[in-house]
Amino acid sequence: MINLSPDILKQIQDAICRPEGTLEFKYFSDSLFDPKDPGGVIFEITAGAHFFKIEKRFMCLIFSHSSPGTGTRVATIDLVNVKPATKVYIVFTWTPKEINAYVGPYIEGGELVKAIGTTSSTKIRTTKNGDVIQIGGAGIEVGHYSLFVGGKPMLQPTAIETWGNTLKAIEILQKSSSEDGYIFETVVSNLSIATIVTGFEVYCKRRFIELEQEGIKPNIEALVASFFTKEERDTRLPDSLRDKAANQNKTFLEIIADEKINFQDYNRNKKAYNKAYNIKFGEIGLTSDELSFLQKIIQYRHRIIHVSPLIGMLNQPEVPPEEPIFSNKELVKSAINCFDKFINNLHQATLNLKRQD
Repeated sequence: MINLSPDILKQIQDAICRPEGTLEFKYFSDSLFDPKDPGGVIFEITAGAHFFKIEKRFMCLIFSHSSPGTGTRVATIDLVNVKPATKVYIVFTWTPKEINAYVGPYIEGGELVKAIGTTSSTKIRTTKNGDVIQIGGAGIEVGHYSLFVGGKPMLQPTAIETWGNTLKAIEILQKSSSEDGYIFETVVSNLSIATIVTGFEVYCKRRFIELEQEGIKPNIEALVASFFTKEERDTRLPDSLRDKAANQNKTFLEIIADEKINFQDYNRNKKAYNKAYNIKFGEIGLTSDELSFLQKIIQYRHRIIHVSPLIGMLNQPEVPPEEPIFSNKELVKSAINCFDKFINNLHQATLNLKRQD
């Protein structure tokens, strides 16, 4: 990549750390259209959790973008289709829906060639210190991955990847068999319910933090007002946690998420997304019955963990007047469908957020 001063680099990173944008520049090269030239990296930069790269590979110009919310996408332009020139105009656009690349000679009336991005088989992730990690590749499927440095996590699966891993784990669990009959189905179903709710909690917390890393500014003042008592605010607890965040190389939002928000608590989870990002759980596309059922499953998980993993009737304290709810495969299937719909709808709502400059 062309050398840039630290100040200019910082300005570029601040400008492109957003869910959607346009990057354009003029590029001078005597070998761009030389089919014998293997090429190399033209432009590469990280901006928060975003990664951008433009590189030449012989007669292809490859544009890459990655973020936790969208994954890694690649757009490729065949330079055979571009009119050769020593000076070209390069444009790269990205949104949560797609990426587009444009290249053409930098002359009056120069025709731009366009390429639309597709999902890449290779995942590109950035660590908290800005390192770039490549995961998987063509014909290689990678499930869970993590990177620890000095005992501290530097890279973990994205929020939506974690939810996918949760569904995969439950699918495997549901295929298990035993001669123990009904009690085995109860235990497997209870473990599945506990896993679903844990996956819900992990997704919501991780995505809550990812949004800030993708350039969406959270309403910190609203969070402090909602999750710190008046006494805590009067004793300047928020200020001490800001210092703690700085000492741990975290943002204040990360500390709030760690210490003040229980994302398994539906109401506190709902309040956190509402106050920080103005996302309302009641407006992401689920019915009131579906949201009520989701909260019931969270309650059932509590009873499974704190009463017994062998519990068969999950709503025993409410029977009567409620009808008994038994832990079985049908309940698990309904729970998976409900939670999966909630998380996918919530994820789409987060992708619809715009950066406010």
